[in-house]
Amino acid sequence: MCGRFDTSHLTWADIHDQLALFGKSVTTPALNLPPNDDVRPTTEQITARLGDDGWIVEKMRWGLVPFWRNGKPLKDTEKGKGDGFKLTTFNARCEGVDSSATFKGAFSRRRCIVPASAWFEWTGAAGAKVKHRFARADGRAIWFAGIWDRCAAPDVGEFGSFTILTGASSGWLSDYHDRAPVILEPDEWGAWLDPAQDPQPLFEAVRSERFERPA
Repeated sequence: MCGRFDTSHLTWADIHDQLALFGKSVTTPALNLPPNDDVRPTTEQITARLGDDGWIVEKMRWGLVPFWRNGKPLKDTEKGKGDGFKLTTFNARCEGVDSSATFKGAFSRRRCIVPASAWFEWTGAAGAKVKHRFARADGRAIWFAGIWDRCAAPDVGEFGSFTILTGASSGWLSDYHDRAPVILEPDEWGAWLDPAQDPQPLFEAVRSERFERPA
Protein backbone atom coordinates (compact mmCIF):
# COMPACT_ATOMS: atom_id res chain seq x y z
CA MET A 1 0.00 0.00 0.00
CA CYS A 2 1.10 3.59 -0.47
CA GLY A 3 -1.09 6.24 1.14
CA ARG A 4 1.63 8.77 1.92
CA PHE A 5 5.01 9.46 0.43
CA ASP A 6 7.94 11.87 0.72
CA THR A 7 9.47 14.08 -1.99
CA SER A 8 11.66 16.18 0.29
CA HIS A 9 14.95 15.15 -1.33
CA LEU A 10 13.88 15.43 -4.97
CA THR A 11 15.21 18.24 -7.13
CA TRP A 12 14.46 19.05 -10.76
CA ALA A 13 18.14 18.51 -11.63
CA ASP A 14 18.12 15.03 -10.09
CA ILE A 15 14.93 14.03 -11.90
CA HIS A 16 16.17 15.46 -15.19
CA ASP A 17 19.53 13.66 -14.90
CA GLN A 18 18.01 10.31 -13.94
CA LEU A 19 15.49 10.41 -16.79
CA ALA A 20 18.24 11.37 -19.25
CA LEU A 21 20.13 8.17 -18.38
CA PHE A 22 17.33 6.27 -20.11
CA GLY A 23 18.52 7.75 -23.39
CA LYS A 24 15.61 10.16 -23.83
CA SER A 25 15.69 13.88 -23.11
CA VAL A 26 13.12 15.78 -21.05
CA THR A 27 10.96 17.82 -23.42
CA THR A 28 9.00 19.85 -20.87
CA PRO A 29 10.14 23.01 -18.99
CA ALA A 30 11.57 22.72 -15.49
CA LEU A 31 8.99 22.54 -12.69
CA ASN A 32 9.10 24.00 -9.21
CA LEU A 33 9.45 21.15 -6.70
CA PRO A 34 8.90 22.40 -3.15
CA PRO A 35 10.03 19.73 -0.64
CA ASN A 36 7.19 17.80 0.97
CA ASP A 37 7.72 15.03 3.52
CA ASP A 38 3.99 14.24 3.81
CA VAL A 39 2.52 13.93 0.31
CA ARG A 40 -1.19 13.12 0.49
CA PRO A 41 -3.78 11.87 -2.00
CA THR A 42 -5.58 14.49 -4.15
CA THR A 43 -2.49 16.77 -4.17
CA GLU A 44 -0.56 17.50 -7.38
CA GLN A 45 2.65 15.49 -7.79
CA ILE A 46 5.31 14.89 -10.42
CA THR A 47 4.81 12.17 -13.03
CA ALA A 48 6.96 11.21 -16.03
CA ARG A 49 5.90 9.46 -19.22
CA LEU A 50 7.33 8.96 -22.69
CA GLY A 51 6.05 11.08 -25.57
CA ASP A 52 7.02 11.02 -29.22
CA ASP A 53 10.13 13.15 -28.66
CA GLY A 54 11.19 12.21 -25.14
CA TRP A 55 10.10 12.52 -21.52
CA ILE A 56 7.01 14.52 -20.58
CA VAL A 57 7.19 15.56 -16.93
CA GLU A 58 3.93 16.89 -15.54
CA LYS A 59 2.24 17.51 -12.22
CA MET A 60 -0.98 15.54 -11.84
CA ARG A 61 -3.58 14.90 -9.16
CA TRP A 62 -2.74 11.87 -7.01
CA GLY A 63 -5.91 9.79 -7.25
CA LEU A 64 -6.92 8.77 -10.75
CA VAL A 65 -10.13 10.18 -12.22
CA PRO A 66 -11.00 8.19 -15.36
CA PHE A 67 -11.71 9.90 -18.68
CA TRP A 68 -15.33 8.73 -18.63
CA ARG A 69 -16.00 11.17 -15.78
CA ASN A 70 -15.76 14.01 -18.31
CA GLY A 71 -18.37 16.69 -17.70
CA LYS A 72 -19.07 15.71 -14.08
CA PRO A 73 -17.84 17.77 -11.11
CA LEU A 74 -14.73 16.76 -9.20
CA LYS A 75 -16.13 18.17 -5.95
CA ASP A 76 -19.74 18.26 -4.75
CA THR A 77 -21.61 21.16 -6.31
CA GLU A 78 -23.38 21.69 -2.99
CA LYS A 79 -22.56 20.49 0.51
CA GLY A 80 -23.95 17.01 0.97
CA LYS A 81 -25.18 16.63 -2.61
CA GLY A 82 -22.78 13.77 -3.30
CA ASP A 83 -22.29 14.44 -7.02
CA GLY A 84 -18.51 14.79 -6.84
CA PHE A 85 -15.93 12.07 -7.43
CA LYS A 86 -15.93 9.72 -4.44
CA LEU A 87 -13.82 6.72 -5.46
CA THR A 88 -10.56 6.09 -3.55
CA THR A 89 -8.11 5.71 -6.41
CA PHE A 90 -4.67 6.71 -5.11
CA ASN A 91 -3.60 3.05 -5.34
CA ALA A 92 -4.49 0.36 -7.89
CA ARG A 93 -3.97 -3.32 -7.18
CA CYS A 94 -1.88 -4.90 -9.94
CA GLU A 95 -4.15 -7.93 -9.63
CA GLY A 96 -7.13 -6.93 -11.74
CA VAL A 97 -5.92 -3.51 -12.89
CA ASP A 98 -6.34 -4.70 -16.48
CA SER A 99 -10.05 -5.45 -15.95
CA SER A 100 -11.13 -2.72 -13.50
CA ALA A 101 -13.65 -0.29 -15.02
CA THR A 102 -11.80 2.58 -13.35
CA PHE A 103 -8.25 1.64 -14.32
CA LYS A 104 -8.24 -0.61 -17.39
CA GLY A 105 -8.25 2.19 -19.97
CA ALA A 106 -5.27 3.91 -18.40
CA PHE A 107 -3.45 0.62 -17.84
CA SER A 108 -3.76 -0.36 -21.48
CA ARG A 109 -2.65 2.99 -22.93
CA ARG A 110 -1.33 5.50 -20.38
CA ARG A 111 1.50 4.39 -18.11
CA CYS A 112 3.89 6.61 -16.17
CA ILE A 113 6.51 6.58 -13.43
CA VAL A 114 6.29 8.63 -10.24
CA PRO A 115 9.40 9.76 -8.32
CA ALA A 116 9.66 9.89 -4.53
CA SER A 117 12.24 10.00 -1.77
CA ALA A 118 10.40 7.45 0.38
CA TRP A 119 6.99 6.09 1.27
CA PHE A 120 5.30 5.45 4.62
CA GLU A 121 3.37 2.71 6.38
CA TRP A 122 1.80 2.61 9.85
CA THR A 123 1.63 -0.23 12.37
CA GLY A 124 -0.08 -0.59 15.72
CA ALA A 125 -3.53 -0.12 17.19
CA ALA A 126 -5.77 2.84 16.47
CA GLY A 127 -4.70 5.82 18.52
CA ALA A 128 -1.18 4.48 18.97
CA LYS A 129 0.01 3.91 15.43
CA VAL A 130 3.71 4.13 14.59
CA LYS A 131 4.80 5.71 11.29
CA HIS A 132 7.58 3.96 9.34
CA ARG A 133 9.60 5.50 6.50
CA PHE A 134 10.94 3.37 3.64
CA ALA A 135 13.76 4.74 1.46
CA ARG A 136 16.30 3.16 -0.85
CA ALA A 137 19.44 1.89 0.84
CA ASP A 138 21.57 3.56 -1.86
CA GLY A 139 19.91 6.96 -1.33
CA ARG A 140 18.59 7.21 -4.89
CA ALA A 141 15.09 8.26 -5.83
CA ILE A 142 12.26 5.73 -5.77
CA TRP A 143 10.24 5.37 -8.98
CA PHE A 144 6.71 4.01 -8.56
CA ALA A 145 4.86 2.32 -11.42
CA GLY A 146 1.85 4.50 -12.21
CA ILE A 147 -0.96 4.92 -14.68
CA TRP A 148 -2.55 8.23 -15.62
CA ASP A 149 -5.64 9.68 -17.24
CA ARG A 150 -7.09 13.03 -18.23
CA CYS A 151 -10.53 14.38 -17.50
CA ALA A 152 -12.46 17.66 -17.76
CA ALA A 153 -14.69 18.74 -14.87
CA PRO A 154 -16.89 21.87 -14.85
CA ASP A 155 -15.53 23.02 -11.48
CA VAL A 156 -11.78 22.64 -12.13
CA GLY A 157 -11.38 22.39 -15.91
CA GLU A 158 -9.14 19.83 -17.61
CA PHE A 159 -6.65 18.01 -15.42
CA GLY A 160 -4.42 14.94 -15.34
CA SER A 161 -4.47 12.38 -12.56
CA PHE A 162 -2.57 9.24 -11.64
CA THR A 163 -2.51 6.23 -9.36
CA ILE A 164 0.34 4.14 -7.94
CA LEU A 165 0.26 0.39 -8.49
CA THR A 166 0.64 -1.97 -5.54
CA GLY A 167 1.31 -5.69 -5.29
CA ALA A 168 1.75 -8.33 -2.63
CA SER A 169 4.53 -7.49 -0.17
CA SER A 170 7.41 -9.87 0.53
CA GLY A 171 10.48 -10.27 2.70
CA TRP A 172 10.77 -8.03 5.74
CA LEU A 173 8.44 -5.45 4.12
CA SER A 174 5.55 -7.79 4.87
CA ASP A 175 6.19 -7.18 8.59
CA TYR A 176 4.75 -3.70 8.04
CA HIS A 177 2.01 -4.25 5.42
CA ASP A 178 0.78 -7.03 3.18
CA ARG A 179 0.88 -4.65 0.18
CA ALA A 180 3.78 -2.69 -1.27
CA PRO A 181 4.08 -0.15 -4.08
CA VAL A 182 5.47 -1.45 -7.36
CA ILE A 183 8.92 0.18 -7.59
CA LEU A 184 10.91 0.12 -10.80
CA GLU A 185 14.62 0.23 -11.57
CA PRO A 186 15.65 2.44 -14.53
CA ASP A 187 16.34 -0.62 -16.68
CA GLU A 188 12.71 -1.68 -16.12
CA TRP A 189 11.12 1.61 -17.21
CA GLY A 190 10.96 0.58 -20.86
CA ALA A 191 9.12 -2.66 -20.08
CA TRP A 192 6.60 -0.81 -17.92
CA LEU A 193 5.99 2.16 -20.20
CA ASP A 194 5.39 -0.03 -23.26
CA PRO A 195 1.79 -1.31 -23.02
CA ALA A 196 2.63 -4.08 -25.49
CA GLN A 197 4.91 -5.76 -22.96
CA ASP A 198 3.80 -8.07 -20.16
CA PRO A 199 4.37 -6.28 -16.83
CA GLN A 200 3.77 -9.34 -14.64
CA PRO A 201 7.49 -9.92 -13.83
CA LEU A 202 7.70 -6.34 -12.60
CA PHE A 203 4.75 -6.88 -10.26
CA GLU A 204 6.47 -9.88 -8.65
CA ALA A 205 9.86 -8.22 -8.06
CA VAL A 206 9.41 -6.49 -4.67
CA ARG A 207 13.10 -7.05 -3.70
CA SER A 208 13.00 -5.73 -0.15
CA GLU A 209 16.81 -5.67 -0.02
CA ARG A 210 16.73 -2.43 -2.03
CA PHE A 211 15.33 -0.52 0.95
CA GLU A 212 16.45 0.52 4.39
CA ARG A 213 14.63 -1.21 7.20
CA PRO A 214 13.17 1.37 9.62
CA ALA A 215 14.91 1.53 13.00
